[in-house]
Amino acid sequence: MNRSKTLRRTASAIPLALLLVVVQWTVMAGAGTPIKTGKYKGSTTQQAVTDSFKKIAFTVKKGKVTITAEPSVARGSCVSTPVFTLDGTSSKKLGRGRSFTLTHTFFGNKIDKIHGRFVSSDEIEGYAIYHFQQQDLCSGGKSKVNFSAKHK
Repeated sequence: MNRSKTLRRTASAIPLALLLVVVQWTVMAGAGTPIKTGKYKGSTTQQAVTDSFKKIAFTVKKGKVTITAEPSVARGSCVSTPVFTLDGTSSKKLGRGRSFTLTHTFFGNKIDKIHGRFVSSDEIEGYAIYHFQQQDLCSGGKSKVNFSAKHK
């Protein structure tokens, strides 16, 4: 009787062990594809801005992402000014999840942010959040737009 209980426990543990092996293999397969270094160009999905002002560009080198062209983001009748490329370029090292976040303090505790993640070895997807002060033509608040960029 003792032997049959041991056999049943072993038989029930096999699917769990197989599942763990498959999960570990899929995680390693996605992380194993190297990220292409070089220039990435793309644009935001915001319709309120002209195509030439929606462009975003990055340079990737040695695990570091540098923004080289910043998009303009609209809120009402207001359009954002460059924040991350105003004093040159901003850069950040890639995180463990193949992602990066560039931040800039807007006013007090509000933060402008560009967050991106490599969805493949040659494509970045992400979003940009810009804050706006209240003015005559627009209300105060923030605007969030999505973007994608591909290796060129």
